[in-house]
Amino acid sequence: MYTSEGNIIQLIRNCLLGVLSSEDRHKLDVWLEEERENQLLFEKIKKELSLGSEVAVFNKLNDEEAWLQFKELRKRKSKLRIIRRMLWYAAVIMPLTLGVLWFWDVNFHEERESASGMESVIQPGVSKATLVAANGEVYELRKEVHQEEIKMGNGLVVKREEGNLIYDSTMIVEERTMINTLKIPRGGEFKITLSDGTRVYLNSATDLRYPMVFDQKERKVYLSGEAYFEVSKDESRPFYVVADDVVIRVYGTEFNVNTHLERGVQAVLLSGKVGICDKRHGDEIIMKPGELACGNRKDGEITLRKVDVRQYVAWKDGYFAFENETLEQIMSTLSLWYNVDVFFQAESVKKMIFTGYMKRYSEIDEILRAITDVVGVQFSINDRTIVVSK
Repeated sequence: MYTSEGNIIQLIRNCLLGVLSSEDRHKLDVWLEEERENQLLFEKIKKELSLGSEVAVFNKLNDEEAWLQFKELRKRKSKLRIIRRMLWYAAVIMPLTLGVLWFWDVNFHEERESASGMESVIQPGVSKATLVAANGEVYELRKEVHQEEIKMGNGLVVKREEGNLIYDSTMIVEERTMINTLKIPRGGEFKITLSDGTRVYLNSATDLRYPMVFDQKERKVYLSGEAYFEVSKDESRPFYVVADDVVIRVYGTEFNVNTHLERGVQAVLLSGKVGICDKRHGDEIIMKPGELACGNRKDGEITLRKVDVRQYVAWKDGYFAFENETLEQIMSTLSLWYNVDVFFQAESVKKMIFTGYMKRYSEIDEILRAITDVVGVQFSINDRTIVVSK
């Protein structure tokens, strides 16, 4: 990066990571002394960033691309707006921890502008679900409940805690075939601990079917939507996730499965080893950590490729992670979490690309303003419908 502003962003990043040379330290000091705003910017970044030992959002980020976006922005924004966006891009190109804050409005909220008159009361999703028991009884689950027990037939008890449902492995054998269904609506999320100790994080618009107690030979659940699994190790009983026509076999690992995509089921493996196959073919493919498996909904073909898996699981920790994604993909994700409908006024808008990492619990207005600043599209909100235009 040859421009002075670009070099400054690089210097700030290296300084906060503790890898700044003495020569670069001098360059940074000179820049800090030039203007008071420079010092305020630097102090704000240092204050808000957490660069501890937590898991980074991303290690591989495109500095040049972020800088080109910033330069384009610089041509049409006031100096105060430039400083604010510089703060954003400094955040984008740094390998930050998942505890990092969304920088869109840091100390500049008094200057915030309304993008196309965009004002709404659309709030992010919350912990909520509907439990449909095998006997047909329905239970509405909400985060507000701190602890409660749900009794199901023959004295069976399921523990219900804040945003979590917990099944007990000591349930009587006669009830092992009872299948429950946990339904997560749009604008919701929930967690469940299955009878074997496996923990499942369920995203919006997701259904999970599972037995109250697994049998002695295998553990099998059925998924529609998106979920992150932390499977308890049990070599004598493989764990199966059936998602549409795809079957994933697990012995103890962590992975994410998503059936929302139009092209087919997508699975990302974080640790351990799993086998994945399409029921129409039956040939199992072994996945390794750091791999993404994509199933083709039409012909059943499964392909593997290496990815940075954190992009695909950031939602579990409360973040959106959009890496060179189209607006169509991004708005589809947002529509599920914020429970809104999206309308594009032009097909070309759907193909525009955006990269950004932000808090999942922010109001939707903040996220839309960020996209507007970077790619130049306009959003208007009418009740729970978002219209996207050039």
